[in-house]
Amino acid sequence: MRRNSFIYLFKLFQLLLMAFVGLTLFLRVQMHRTVEDGNVYASDLFFTVIAIMFNGMVEIVLIIEKLGVFYKQRDLLFYPPWPFALPTWILKIPITVVEVALWVAMTYNPTGLDPNAGRFFRQLFLPHASQSDVICNVQSDCIIL
Repeated sequence: MRRNSFIYLFKLFQLLLMAFVGLTLFLRVQMHRTVEDGNVYASDLFFTVIAIMFNGMVEIVLIIEKLGVFYKQRDLLFYPPWPFALPTWILKIPITVVEVALWVAMTYNPTGLDPNAGRFFRQLFLPHASQSDVICNVQSDCIIL
């Protein structure tokens, strides 16, 4: 992680810039219960999930760089695939939690979403789950091939 600190800092800056764009794009003081506001809410959720998910795609390059080592260890029967993939997946969890927490903290209230704490934490969980699942699936596909 120390070796790739520039990548993670750049990703964080890019995410904060996109969060600022998102909060100015969907800026609302409060949401009413109309169809138009439902469309704004759905658009905001879609933008959040897509932005967080594609922000995590930068890590695919880092995964592909490790494939040479993985294949060598596999061919020489050092390790099965799961001990190689599991530590990187576990180490990415705090990074994605911080990224999603910053995103939601910047965009939740200015877009006029419900001030209920339960909905705030659901909004916090949704992008983290989507990014973790996508990266984990891509990583497992690369290792299985």
